[in-house]
Amino acid sequence: MSKNEGAAHPPGSTPLPPEAEEEIMETLFTKMHISSQEIAAILKKHGVYGDMDALQDSYRKRLGQRLMAKIRDADGQREVLSTRGQEYIVVECCNDRQKLQTVRRRIQSQMSGLDVSAQKVNGRIAVLDRLTGRIQKAG
Repeated sequence: MSKNEGAAHPPGSTPLPPEAEEEIMETLFTKMHISSQEIAAILKKHGVYGDMDALQDSYRKRLGQRLMAKIRDADGQREVLSTRGQEYIVVECCNDRQKLQTVRRRIQSQMSGLDVSAQKVNGRIAVLDRLTGRIQKAG
């Protein structure tokens, strides 16, 4: 929540004051990086805070997710996976084809997003490598 608490916003999202978003973006694009501590300080400065019960629930869910992620087989593979972040299933014991397909789609979507991000990083590394090569040849 924030000073503009009454403003309409999509369900499940927290309204972000435009001034806070502007300051975060300005910091990011001025320095080309920003720490999570800097973001938190900016949000605090602009009066952004959350409902204490919702924060506690979020914290508890995060702890539960970490616990589920620790459950591994002898080879270190995860045994328990999330269907949509709402339910965890023991993969080897699940006979619900729809739940297994949901898990697979979620994993494939995550992999696809990571692949795109990795390609972007690889592209930047290639640019830096070319620049380094040119500088070394010139020097």
